[in-house]
Amino acid sequence: MTALIGNIYLIIIGLLSAALIVSTIKLRSLLFERSALRKLAYTDAITGLMNRNGFDHFWASYRGKESLAVLSLDLDHFKEINDTYGHQAGDQLLYEVSIGLRQITNQNQLAYRIGGDEFVFIMKNCDPNKVEILAALILDKISKPVKIQRRKITVTGSIGISISEGRLAERDKMMAEADMAMYHAKKLGRNRYSLYREDRHKYLQALERSLKKNKPKSNILRLD
Repeated sequence: MTALIGNIYLIIIGLLSAALIVSTIKLRSLLFERSALRKLAYTDAITGLMNRNGFDHFWASYRGKESLAVLSLDLDHFKEINDTYGHQAGDQLLYEVSIGLRQITNQNQLAYRIGGDEFVFIMKNCDPNKVEILAALILDKISKPVKIQRRKITVTGSIGISISEGRLAERDKMMAEADMAMYHAKKLGRNRYSLYREDRHKYLQALERSLKKNKPKSNILRLD
C-alpha cells in the first residue's frame, strides 16, 4: 500500500513537472513573439533604424532626467535622386545611408527614420561640444559615395540641432526648433549643421516680416 501511494505521488510530481515545463516553454515562446512583434513595430522596414513608433515610445517613456539634444537630418536633393533613378534606387540609398548612421548609434545616441528622407537623432546626457561632434560625424558618414544601379551617387545632408535641459525638454518644442535650424542650414548652402538659437530665430522672423512689409509693388501693367 505504501509503495502504491509512493508511486502515485511520483506520478503526480512527474505530471506537475511536465506541466510546469510545458507552461515555461509556452511562456518563453509568447514572450519571444511579443518581443519580436514589438521590435517589428518599432523598426523601419527599409533602413532597419527605429521608426516613428519607436520615436513616440521614447518620448512616452522619457522622464526628464537627462539633458537632450534633438538633431533633425534631411537629405539634400533626395527628391531629385528619386525622380531621376526611381523609388527603388531611392530606397537603396536610404538603406546605404542607414548603414553609416547605425555605426554611430548606442544607448545614448538613438537614430530614427521619421519618414521619407527625414531622420532624427536623439542624444542623451549631452553637452553642446559633443552634439556638434556628432552632427559633423553624421554628415561625414552619409556623404560617402555609394554604388546604385552601376552609378556612384553621393548625397549630403542638412542638420538642425535643438538642445534642452532634461526637465525643460518638450518634444514638440525641440522638434520645431531643430526643424527651423535645419532649414537655416539649407539656406546657408546645405551639407552643414546649424544650432538653434532663440535670438537668431527672433531676428530672422523680424527680418522676414520687414521684407514682406517693404516689398515693392509690381509695376507690371495688367490688361484684364
